[in-house]
Amino acid sequence: MSDNFWDTVDTEPEVGTKPQSVTPATPEPVFASNDVESPFVGQRQSESIEKYDASLADFPVAVWDSKNDANEIISWFNGERFKQGKETLDFQYFRRATNISEFNSRHDAQTFLDLALGILNEEIPIDREIQYGGWMQDANPQWMEEYEESAGMWANIAAAVGFTFVLVFFMVATTLVSIALIHESERQDWPTGEAQVVEFEEWVETSCGDDGCSDTQYAKATFQLHCLSPSSEGAVSSEYVCGGDETENTVMFEHEYNSGFFEHAPVAYMMEQLTGAETHTVAYNPVNPSEVDLRPGFQINWEWFVPVVIPLFILLVITKAENVSVKSGYASLVGIMKGEVEV
Repeated sequence: MSDNFWDTVDTEPEVGTKPQSVTPATPEPVFASNDVESPFVGQRQSESIEKYDASLADFPVAVWDSKNDANEIISWFNGERFKQGKETLDFQYFRRATNISEFNSRHDAQTFLDLALGILNEEIPIDREIQYGGWMQDANPQWMEEYEESAGMWANIAAAVGFTFVLVFFMVATTLVSIALIHESERQDWPTGEAQVVEFEEWVETSCGDDGCSDTQYAKATFQLHCLSPSSEGAVSSEYVCGGDETENTVMFEHEYNSGFFEHAPVAYMMEQLTGAETHTVAYNPVNPSEVDLRPGFQINWEWFVPVVIPLFILLVITKAENVSVKSGYASLVGIMKGEVEV
């Protein structure tokens, strides 16, 4: 055998023997035994002057059980193809061409090597349908199975990612609503006093889109609250006492209140209570009258729960869906990050 163990052609004639013209012998098929079923049976073979030969023992692999092991064969194969000036092939081509769904045994390695030798020796043609990704469900049922498995994995991942984002939004919205309710509960015991309405304004804004136009009502109120401070002359309490007209002993607190979706007093309440009014009863913080409540008492705007109810409904739909699994999606994401799942 020559120094290149891939080349088994004897290029020197026997000494003393006159070279004779002979007909080249048909090369021995890669799958010579009729007892072993080959995935390449029926594919054409061609004559070749230079023959490649190799065995699994020629590769630095002790146990053939991973994609990295398979790449030892594929790397050698592509190196020889490069020397031939021909296109290279990847792991996916070998896997599909040999109908091996998961490379994990010595038998799989031998099948890969047989395919590599067959192509190098031009005994097995390259399947262009496999190479360029074309497939038909009826002709390649395994491809369809792999496609459905891959699509299912990505659907699960999408469900897991969507579930995560909606869950985060739900938690944030729930936290904000909870804080608002706690804050509202603290305000219900505040004392009340008459505030002077300095200005009240209401207006309508029209917005138009593909579905037509809609009107939104807004309102803004500015009012003053006159308070007797604990340090004022004549004060009878250690806290602020607010309400009534301005005097020389009172301190004035001015407030501006704008209607809004998350505001305590909705625009309808402001228009009903403040239109044409000179004073309005407000609740105030006796320790710090800069904090006021335009609508005294414990009140709830049910609109506050919309950002909580809608995400909760979406979460229930995702978790109850029959075609996707959030748990499997998380498992696939972890597998991809660890390199255990092939993308």
